[in-house]
Amino acid sequence: FGGHADMRFPPDTFYADFSNNSFTTVTFKRHNAAYENLQVVDLSNNQIDQDASEVFLNIPPNLEKLILSGNKIRGEFPDPFPSLGNIRRLEIANNNIKGPLPDFSRATPRIKELDLSNQRQTQDGGLAGTISPDFSRLDDLSSLNLAFN
Repeated sequence: FGGHADMRFPPDTFYADFSNNSFTTVTFKRHNAAYENLQVVDLSNNQIDQDASEVFLNIPPNLEKLILSGNKIRGEFPDPFPSLGNIRRLEIANNNIKGPLPDFSRATPRIKELDLSNQRQTQDGGLAGTISPDFSRLDDLSSLNLAFN
């Protein structure tokens, strides 16, 4: 499958795996039957070539896992980062995101696994700046990967 991935699903949908395809863009729709029920979205290993602020626009609030690794997501994280109070696993490795880290302690307080590794897919990519001491407030965090930035 390819082209645009429109994240609209029937009301009882809680899991969506669109990995290993050729999607180039993605949107989440706030007024969608499954918006509140969606818990897992896997869009890894596609061709998503979109600004990070667009990808994170209207992210369903009850997601527990969001996997976006292996795409071409670019630009900086949105500021402020969207509130994802239930997220436990967030994987965005192997993209082209640059700039500072957002305050994950406010937006993702229950996160256990965070993988932001390998953002240097282009010459101007890569996370930069300092690692905020706010990471120490993420009490449930057991895995943090910031390698190759």
